[in-house]
Amino acid sequence: MRWAVRLLPVAVVLAACGGGTPAGSLPAGPDDPHNQGGTVTIGVVQEPTSFLAAGIVDSMLFSVAVDAPVAEGLLWYRPLEETARARTLADFWRPMLATEVPTTANGDVRTEGCPVASAAMCVTWKLRGDVLWHDGSRFGAHDVCATIQFYWLRYHDRNPTAVLSTAGPDQVIDCREDTPTQATLSFKTRYGGYLSLGSGVYGILPATRLENAFHGDTDLERTPQTVDLRTATGAADAYHGTDTLDRIIVGTGPYVLAGYEPTKSITLVRNRHYWDRGHQPHLDRVIFRFISDVTSQLAQAKAGEIDVGLDYRLALLGALDAAAKLGRLTVQTIPESGAEKLDFDMCANARGLCGAQARLDPVTADLRFRQAVLRAIDRQQIVRTIARGQTTVPQDSWIYLGEEFIRDPSIPTTAYDPAAARRLLDAAGYRPSDGCHGGRGRADPQGRCIDLDFVTTSGNPARQQAQIAIQSDLEQVGIFTNLSTVKAGRLFGSFGDGGILATHEFDLAMYGQTGAPEPDGWYSLYHSDCRGACPDENQIPSAANHGQGQNAAGLDDPVVDRAFDAGRSTVDLAQRTTAYRQAEKALAADLPEVPLYQQVVVNSHSPQLRGVQRNDRVWTFNMYDWYCTGGRCQA
Repeated sequence: MRWAVRLLPVAVVLAACGGGTPAGSLPAGPDDPHNQGGTVTIGVVQEPTSFLAAGIVDSMLFSVAVDAPVAEGLLWYRPLEETARARTLADFWRPMLATEVPTTANGDVRTEGCPVASAAMCVTWKLRGDVLWHDGSRFGAHDVCATIQFYWLRYHDRNPTAVLSTAGPDQVIDCREDTPTQATLSFKTRYGGYLSLGSGVYGILPATRLENAFHGDTDLERTPQTVDLRTATGAADAYHGTDTLDRIIVGTGPYVLAGYEPTKSITLVRNRHYWDRGHQPHLDRVIFRFISDVTSQLAQAKAGEIDVGLDYRLALLGALDAAAKLGRLTVQTIPESGAEKLDFDMCANARGLCGAQARLDPVTADLRFRQAVLRAIDRQQIVRTIARGQTTVPQDSWIYLGEEFIRDPSIPTTAYDPAAARRLLDAAGYRPSDGCHGGRGRADPQGRCIDLDFVTTSGNPARQQAQIAIQSDLEQVGIFTNLSTVKAGRLFGSFGDGGILATHEFDLAMYGQTGAPEPDGWYSLYHSDCRGACPDENQIPSAANHGQGQNAAGLDDPVVDRAFDAGRSTVDLAQRTTAYRQAEKALAADLPEVPLYQQVVVNSHSPQLRGVQRNDRVWTFNMYDWYCTGGRCQA
């Protein structure tokens, strides 16, 4: 689960290959021999900082997109069309490396008779026995338990690798290798989010690679790994050599790593021995090309220099539609399980949990100030203009997006009301001052002008336009901001890498957040330490907790903590719904962020490319089904 966020640099042009189709014939489908082969070039405007940034040491959506064709999990995603009417969390998943989705109904989830007598719950995973890792080792229960050992059982909160969060794995007290194809996890609580553990992109890591780090208890990102990915995949061009897992990737998926040129591209080739006979890959080669910004990506898509463009956002939808009418590309829009939002730094009220490096701004930590900002921003105008009217403003707490069963309809969507914003600021002691911007600005009760640093990511016109619009709205009520943009790796980097969000070095930060098909995924974004009662559960990253968690705002509310604890401590969907609705109410009252609008992913692909399905969390989740008509991927 992730900042569920996104990352960037330059270009290399690689031509498509593959045979043609006789004139006048129509390719019949993905299994037609004429439709095999070809090279797909995919634009990526945010270069992943690491292959492990797909939920292991960070959560960057472009890293997820790159890793998805390579690194699989116990369960895998379904297309958006299948999950739109999902009634249970199990409906979001299909078996992948596991042979079935474990539930209480099929007996795989039990609250008694567990291998560990003290366990409150245990989950048995039944695994495929015909899967090879790309390095030739066989997938099985040992990999499942090694992954759990890595995240929690071996190190607890002292992991030499700066993992993004231990929330979820920290509920596991034991992992048993029952057989080579069956593993049983025992939990200390009735953990409601059990399906997400080990599922999705890079859900399971290869035990052979983990054990190299275990031998010296070293950082997985800095442990050299010698691999040969050619023999097991039948791919002569696959990677072989020595590097660390931030620069190479070993998976079980339909495509295998061929090479990585930092600032230029990542190349994958077909795994000719892929285990899933029903989803054999069709493309010879996939190139993820790093492009500086979405405007350049659009130009390359229109020119046929790339075959897929990822995550343009809504600002370029008009230009994309115009290109589509000319037959140059196909446009894909996907309503996302997340929001574009504006975070406040609340660390001044977090009792030191943000750490010594954090910015402590009493203004943004003041609830009355945050309430004023919520009313001062014309979010509907942003939707009408920047988002072209293609989305909506969510409720004041937005984590129900994509998980409608936890939506509390009583939570409002606060309307634009600058007059009310001014009244709130006046009442809180933030009054206009002659010494602040010629009398147009406000000062805090100590007489200091309110000038806030407002950061967002570079290379995204929609975000830059929204940043300027918000700056203008805030100035109308006397709040002035200093705008800046940074590369996504700088904003979303880990605590150890000095990421702005993780180190809490901002006043206002705007970015997008997308969730997993499991509301416990929000735990790491909002949980604190229960006002000292649960220090090991603290998700506010700092040196003290080794950079764990994604609570960048520094929200410190025991009501929120209790609600998320209740939601993860049962598998009963009704009880979980009640708990997460309580969390939503508390978040709407706390306002650690202003949700601007529901995100909409805008992608493009060549009309020659077929088989692309929609998933709002993982754009490349079904690349095994992608194929090009006639084996030619360019329009």
